[in-house]
Amino acid sequence: MNRALVSAQRGFTLIELLVAVTILAVVAVLGWRGLDAVARSRDDANRAFTTSSRLADGMQQLGDDLRHAVSQGPGLPAVSVLGGGLFIVRRPAQPLGGDVRADVGAGVGLPPNAGELQVVRWTVQDGALKRSASAPTDSRAVLQAALQNSTAPLLTILPGVVSMQIQFYRYAGIGLLQQSGAWVNAGTAANAANASSNTPAASASAAAAAANTLAANATTPAAVRLQLQFADKPLTGDLQRDFLLDDRE
Repeated sequence: MNRALVSAQRGFTLIELLVAVTILAVVAVLGWRGLDAVARSRDDANRAFTTSSRLADGMQQLGDDLRHAVSQGPGLPAVSVLGGGLFIVRRPAQPLGGDVRADVGAGVGLPPNAGELQVVRWTVQDGALKRSASAPTDSRAVLQAALQNSTAPLLTILPGVVSMQIQFYRYAGIGLLQQSGAWVNAGTAANAANASSNTPAASASAAAAAANTLAANATTPAAVRLQLQFADKPLTGDLQRDFLLDDRE
C-alpha cells in the first residue's frame, strides 16, 4: 500500500523536465525572432517614411528656389553650376499674400525687401545633400561675392546621397524658332571657354573668354534637371527630377 501511495505522488522525472525546458526554450526563441522581425520592420518603415518626407521637403524647397530664380545679367545668372554645386539667385521668401513680381509691376504694396535677392547653394558634401542661403541684399557686389565664394552655413537636407548632377534644357533658335531644344550638361559653355583660354593663342584673349563665359551663364535655361545617386537603404539607385523655370530666356 505504501508503494502504491508513493507511486501516485511521484513528480516529473529529470528527463521530462529537460524535455519541457527545451520545448519552452525553442518556443521562446521563435517568439523572440518573430518580435524582433516585427520591430525591425517597424524601424525600417519609420526610417523609410522619415527619409521620404525629407526627400519630398527637399524637392519642394528646390522647386521653390527655382520658381523664384531671377537673372541679373552677366555675373549674376539665375542658375549656374560652380564647383559641383548648383547656385540660384532668387527672390527671398515673401509673407503670405505678397507676390513681389505682381507688386513691382503695380508699384503699390511693396514689401520692405522687394528689391533684395539672395544666393542659394545646393551641393553634396560628406554623403549628404545640403543647402545654404545667403542673407538677402540689394548689393550686386555682395551677391557676386556670395556666388563666387559662398560662406553661408550648409544645412543638411537629405543624408545618404553619393553624388549630384545638373543638366540645363536650352531651346534652339530665337523667338518663334524655339521649337526644339536639348538637355546639356551645366557649365558646358563655360568649360569650353576655359579650355580655349589654356591654349597659347588664347593667352592674349583671356578677358574675352571670361566675358563669353559670363554671357553664356547669363542665359536662363528653360528647365533644370537634377540627378541624385543614393548610397544605401532606404533610398537606393538614382533619382531624377525636372524643374521648369518661370523666367527662362
